[in-house]
Amino acid sequence: MTDLLSRVQRWVTREPDLSTVLGRVAAAVPDTLGADGCLVFRVADDGDLVLSAAHPAAGGPGLRIPRGFGVTGRVAADGIPVVLVDDHPRNARHRELMGLGPGEPVSRLCAPARVPGGATVAVLAVFSRRRRAFSRAEVDPVQAVADLVALRVHLAALATAIDGYRDLRNTAVATTVTMQEAERRRIAGDLHDGVTQAIASLSFRLSAATAALHSGDVDDAAQQVDAARSLADLAFGETRSAITGLRSPILDDLGLAAGLTSLARNVPNLPIQVDAQDLRLPEHVSTSLFRVAQEAVHNIVRHANASRAVIRLAKHGRTAMLTVTDDGRGFEPSGQALHPNGRPHGLRGMAERARLLGGELRVRSRPEEGTTIEVRIPDVL
Repeated sequence: MTDLLSRVQRWVTREPDLSTVLGRVAAAVPDTLGADGCLVFRVADDGDLVLSAAHPAAGGPGLRIPRGFGVTGRVAADGIPVVLVDDHPRNARHRELMGLGPGEPVSRLCAPARVPGGATVAVLAVFSRRRRAFSRAEVDPVQAVADLVALRVHLAALATAIDGYRDLRNTAVATTVTMQEAERRRIAGDLHDGVTQAIASLSFRLSAATAALHSGDVDDAAQQVDAARSLADLAFGETRSAITGLRSPILDDLGLAAGLTSLARNVPNLPIQVDAQDLRLPEHVSTSLFRVAQEAVHNIVRHANASRAVIRLAKHGRTAMLTVTDDGRGFEPSGQALHPNGRPHGLRGMAERARLLGGELRVRSRPEEGTTIEVRIPDVL
């Protein structure tokens, strides 16, 4: 038994492939115990047991056992090793894997592979077609092997999770860069179309005023100065609008509810009702929700042809929920959710903001029946 534990420890710590580790364990345990074979089941994400290794190796379909079903399922659920002297498994595939004929009993030792804290991540099921009662001297080392296997299975699950988080981070970074570039282009366009043209016209008016003064035409000079003042006001307004697009001063000073109210008030030609609770949210959460609302409103103005919209901010337990609803043309949420010229509506960016906060974005829409954008951020209140 000591040699078995040494070999399993070496495989667990040095063999990079989990399937190879499980296959070696499935062969080594019954060889050491003088049993006929061993089945190794891993606990899937849904709690079911999935056959991951078998000795003797068997072709054909796999085997999935519901958590808590049968002896193996109960061992996984309870985390306690079980010995059965005369067992009669009912699952035909299970019997086939153990080489059992019709009505033939089997002796079994099932040991849960437990990680620190008690969770079972796999089950080792040793079987003998010759009737035998596995002793405590056999159960204990098999349980030790199972717990070594548990560490390796758990490590593999952590590695998979880390890869998933790495992929999510890379996606988030790429999306953030894309959103930043889109925001820069928007600001550049706003400045070019509004501020730059206003300043150019302002310069022209002031030059005309200077020429009028040199020629002694005071009335024309006054008219040019009045026009220049109007252009200066326009440039100031365009600049302030661009700055607000970057960061709302009201959001900084008065919070998200007031920021949403200000956002709605500054949208021309679209009545927007705001029903926003004054929630105490972390700054980065408030900023992200404000950006989602801003993008949703931008989409409504540009694409929805809506007559009204509603922004709501509310709490449900510790969850913050933002919804933006319009009565516009709507669209089919399945697929890419594209507007007529084929560019994305911005839903991907909004969804990414929600996902980075541990939340989710939901879209409800149908053609000609309006659209609702809903963002839920849990555990922030």
